[in-house]
Amino acid sequence: MMRRLLLLLLVMFVGVGFLSAQNDDDAVWREMLEQWAEQNDSESVPDDLVEQLQDFRDSPINLNDTNIELVVFLPFLTDYHQRTIRAYIDQNGEMVSMNELYLLNGFDTITMRLLFCFAKVEHVENDDATLRQLLRKGHSNFVIGGKELTPQSKGYQNDVYEGSPMRLYFRYYFRSSDRINFQISGEKDAGELLYLGDLDGIKRYGFDYYSYHLMLNNFGRIKSVIAGKYQLHFGQGLTLWSGSAPWMLGSTPLRRYGMGIRPASAFCEYGYMRGVATTVSLLPLSINNTLELTVFYSNVDRDATASVADTSEDSEMVFQSLSQNGLHRTVLEMRRKGQLNEQLYGGRLQYRTSKLVVGATAYATNMSDEVVPVRNVYNYFAFSGKDNFNYGFDAVYVGRKIQLFGEIAASPGLFHSSEENGWLPLAGVAGMQMQMSDNNYFSMAYRYGSPTYRNLHSNMIGQGSSTSNEEGMLFYFRTRLPGYVNLMTSADFFRYPSLKYNIYSPSTGADYRIRIDKELKQKVLIACQYRNKISQRNSDSQLYSVETVRRQQLQMSLDYKPSGSWQFLSRVVYSWFRCDDHQSEQGFLMSQDVNWKGLLAERPFSLGMRLSLFDISDYDARIYLYESDLSYEYGVPMLNGRGIRGYLVCRYEFSQQLMLSMKYVIAYYPGLESLGSGNDRVEGNKKQEIKLQLRWRF
Repeated sequence: MMRRLLLLLLVMFVGVGFLSAQNDDDAVWREMLEQWAEQNDSESVPDDLVEQLQDFRDSPINLNDTNIELVVFLPFLTDYHQRTIRAYIDQNGEMVSMNELYLLNGFDTITMRLLFCFAKVEHVENDDATLRQLLRKGHSNFVIGGKELTPQSKGYQNDVYEGSPMRLYFRYYFRSSDRINFQISGEKDAGELLYLGDLDGIKRYGFDYYSYHLMLNNFGRIKSVIAGKYQLHFGQGLTLWSGSAPWMLGSTPLRRYGMGIRPASAFCEYGYMRGVATTVSLLPLSINNTLELTVFYSNVDRDATASVADTSEDSEMVFQSLSQNGLHRTVLEMRRKGQLNEQLYGGRLQYRTSKLVVGATAYATNMSDEVVPVRNVYNYFAFSGKDNFNYGFDAVYVGRKIQLFGEIAASPGLFHSSEENGWLPLAGVAGMQMQMSDNNYFSMAYRYGSPTYRNLHSNMIGQGSSTSNEEGMLFYFRTRLPGYVNLMTSADFFRYPSLKYNIYSPSTGADYRIRIDKELKQKVLIACQYRNKISQRNSDSQLYSVETVRRQQLQMSLDYKPSGSWQFLSRVVYSWFRCDDHQSEQGFLMSQDVNWKGLLAERPFSLGMRLSLFDISDYDARIYLYESDLSYEYGVPMLNGRGIRGYLVCRYEFSQQLMLSMKYVIAYYPGLESLGSGNDRVEGNKKQEIKLQLRWRF
């Protein structure tokens, strides 16, 4: 059976390769999310990134609106792109078609395709409406959905998980232009209990998690004000950047474009702020010359694991770690929920001209109880205590074809002296982006985070998930070769000054990437990309020894659309893993996507299918593969072992306001008797998943 399916998939891949048509709008974003999964070694895409993507799809950014800073809302643009669009509009007036972008210089294939996905061109109307007028012309969006996995895992069969295996959620969203934004949502994950009352001494409030916010923008001198759950994005992410800060090399610039205050995701259960924040203009300066002050206060109950050394009644709680998975399925997980209170308050002062942005950020963090992590050799410098204070300075200079950016941050007050083991508690980043010519783009960035730098709300570009204990130099170059062939290449050289998990000595590494693609008559995109990452880890065979590991991946893809209704994507992926102490591991994947859009009972209907075959010998040779999903749901499942994975997604619009969506997934692993481990273990060699969603726009 496996051989027949492989032959069928190969015939599909070769046969439809001769067809030509317009690209699948989802293809480029798919590659970006797969890069994110590989860089962060995670199957789950951050909820705030998912929500931002969906909001762009629902309400594309108007390129004609010169009051919007495009580089902030569209993270794949650079200052050069924005100035090119603005100069074209100033010279020729408002754009009337997105096809006018082909007249502009300096836009590569990826950027063009993303703009067609998430931007539009419309006449810009006067937005001096009153609050009542804004409320009248706003639109609402209500989503309700659920997901269930079968067969049930061991945790449900043994009554370890309190709730049903179904995930349930709702989200109501109101938006009027970009000036009023209101949201309320609720969610329970699979295994969590949907219950109102007191159970086993733990209070329940229906859904396990609720999110809410009200945000107003551009009312007089108040640029932004928000109440509820929110995120803060400042500078280059070293001092304060809550939530995720996705960067996909080759798809987003190295420079960060902070949005300042922004709403938190509807379903993200960690990393958010809860309270109030506002940004105000201090002086009546010109449009290109502003001085702004942002102040914020947050009070959040974080999930944490407690460890009490003294069991007497007057003993203080001590917490070992903070939990970020947001799961509350068992009594033990419920007892972690909201155990540690975190208060955060501070401000930011920012001065901006047409070419220069300078900012200073400072804030204090206070925990209700002591945080004392279990001491291991790799987390010796981890945050401990109740209090923390962070401050930093950042600057950006924007020239005609060059941008310079940087930030330096510190976390003093953590030690009895100003340094420990020779390391000052500092972090810094400096870089440049240069449009050398219309078709040649170069960027580079140096980053450094001391092992002693403690910050619970920062996010720096780099290989690791933490700002601390990493130093690196990253180079990126993009050009157009003869024949309209696009070439993108990068090299990231990094080192870890102190110990890390599974690396009990200072270590070094390098990450090389190259991508070549060619678009044929704006209808077919052929791409080939290769990655080679070299790093170090503890040796399995020799005590107190470090071995070098090398992970390589080669991917070839073909996007095409033979008609206005049909779309196809074919891909082949190879992966190799080598290390000093073990034999090489290999992985192979072949997948075929087929998508159709048309009318069913005279109403819009879409259908998407995928069949993937994979044979991956070891976890170290794993492959991440993005899957199309329902609104506000995206995932990049990690494939390992030998098997078949397929899915079917369909959407039907009953009217312009009401849409029903469904997704069915099946994964089959021949030769296995069970899948997963622990409470997530299921008997058999097959897993199935079904999702339903109803969306009402009014």
